[in-house]
Amino acid sequence: MKTKIYFILILAFWSCSGDGDEETTPPAATAADITGTVSLYDEGDTQIDNSGMTVKVVGTSKSATTNASGSFTLSGVTFGTYTLTYEKAGYGTFKKYGVEHRNGNTIISQTTSLGEVSTTKVTDLEAGVEGGNVLVSITTDPAGSLQNKRYVRYFLSTDPEVSNENYTYYSGVILFENNPVRLVLTPDFLEDEGFASGQTVYVKAYGDSVFANDYLDPDLSRWVFPNLNMNAADAVSFVVP
Repeated sequence: MKTKIYFILILAFWSCSGDGDEETTPPAATAADITGTVSLYDEGDTQIDNSGMTVKVVGTSKSATTNASGSFTLSGVTFGTYTLTYEKAGYGTFKKYGVEHRNGNTIISQTTSLGEVSTTKVTDLEAGVEGGNVLVSITTDPAGSLQNKRYVRYFLSTDPEVSNENYTYYSGVILFENNPVRLVLTPDFLEDEGFASGQTVYVKAYGDSVFANDYLDPDLSRWVFPNLNMNAADAVSFVVP
C-alpha cells in the first residue's frame, strides 16, 4: 500500500511540472504608432516654424502636435486604413487619405510640405479674344512685383457659377511679378481641356500659395484647394475662338 501511494504522488508531481513548462504564444499586437514630419512655409517659398501643427486620425481620438523639427507621433493607433488631417491656425486644412497602418509602426516617409493661406486678393478679372487667342488679365492686391511675388490660380467651366468647387479645368499655381498678370489661352489648349470653338467659357481666379495644400477628395470626386483667398473678383466669360 505504501508503494502505491508513493507512485501516485510522483505521477502528480510530473503532471504539475509539465503544465508549468508549456510555452504560451503572446497575443498579436493590434495597435502601434504612426510617425511623420511636416515642413511649413509662408504663402511663398520661405520656410517658417514647423511646430504647432495638429495631426489627427479621422474617426478616432488620436492626435499629435508637431515639434520644432516638424515631427509628430500618433501613439497606439489600432491597425487599419485611415485619413489624417493636418491643421494649424493660418493654414488651410490638409487631408492625407489611404494611410495603411499594418503590423507594426508606420512611418510616413515623405515629408508633407504645407503653406499658409494666401493673402492675395484678386481685385479685377478680365477676359477677351485677341489675335485668335484668349487673353485673361488678373489684377491683385497686393500687386505682384520683383520684391513682392504673388501667386494665383484660375478655374474654367461652361457653368456661369464656376468656382473652386465647380470647375472643368483648374490651373497650377501661377507666379507673377507684375500687375496685372496676363495669361494667354490658345484655342489648342482650350480644345485639349474639353472646350469647343464657339462655346462660352467662364473663368474665376483666386490668390493662392506656393504650397497650396491641395488634395484629391475621393468623397467629393474633385480636388480641394484649402489655401485660396476667397476674396476674389466675380467670374467673367469669353467665347472660345
